[in-house]
Amino acid sequence: MFKIRTALMTAAAVMAAATLITSPASAQTFGIGTGKQGFWTYSAGAAIAKVATDNGLNLRIQPYGGTSAYVPAVNAKEIEFGLANELETNYAITGRVIYEGKPQPEVRIVAILAPLYSVLYVRKDSPIKTIPDLKGKRVPSDFVSQRVLDVLVQGTLANGGLSYADVQKVPVPNVVGGANEFAEGKADTFMFALGAGAVAETDAKVGGVRVLPIDPSKEAMDRMRKFIPVAYATRLEPRKGLVGILEPTMVYAYDYLLLANSKVPDDVVYRLTKALHGNKDALAASFPALRDFDPKRMAKDTAPVQFHPGAIKFYQEVGQWPPKAGG
Repeated sequence: MFKIRTALMTAAAVMAAATLITSPASAQTFGIGTGKQGFWTYSAGAAIAKVATDNGLNLRIQPYGGTSAYVPAVNAKEIEFGLANELETNYAITGRVIYEGKPQPEVRIVAILAPLYSVLYVRKDSPIKTIPDLKGKRVPSDFVSQRVLDVLVQGTLANGGLSYADVQKVPVPNVVGGANEFAEGKADTFMFALGAGAVAETDAKVGGVRVLPIDPSKEAMDRMRKFIPVAYATRLEPRKGLVGILEPTMVYAYDYLLLANSKVPDDVVYRLTKALHGNKDALAASFPALRDFDPKRMAKDTAPVQFHPGAIKFYQEVGQWPPKAGG
């Protein structure tokens, strides 16, 4: 009897071990790189992680100092997923500009998330009304842990006919650093994404902020696109969550992306893509800026950047692949 019982226990142990070894991806925990608390990516990443986890895929945010830190981590598969804008992703894949000589060939796109509006803010009562009014003023620069922000600031200045030579540069590590310098009176403006938590905090600290409008003319946009080729002009109306939009305002936008390492299992990426596609309301409830997320626009032509095969499989099933040129 003892031998029989022992044999049964051994068989049960082997079966349990086999179950652990062959357990589905939902038993694993995957990481998604974001910026620190207060960043747009932190809030968006938290919303994505909640939807994924609620749908059986354990996803946890891992905050970094900025995209320049975690996009290479995604490429090296030190972390499975990450959030970055279309411009930086293109630079990363091709090894250009901020990734000069350091291409990130293992980065793939999972989904187009939503338009991101990177804007320059000033105090609500500031005499600075337009981008050209920033001439001679103190402007955050460098962004050593978010180097794409340096390109975005230069592009925004170019929209107003300015360059770094026309302003006083204030070197900062990232967008939060720029907001802090502004709140402390050490900068006259700061760049941040509309809808980010840190903007509301800064707004409260200084008694109100206002977004500087861009010039949507062809000439001005051509100047901007020398730095930000994926930028497009759009008009925003005041609404809850858009701190600093006090009246109808012209801003520029570009798309934010969910990224994955190329070697993340296809099934994992497929399941995450499917969870996002079916849960727009839950995403927006967690982070209002994702109200602009469009399940019908999760795929578009992003050549030379490739989509992950797991995402492509889902888009084929719902008729979104191949995407039309230009999105």
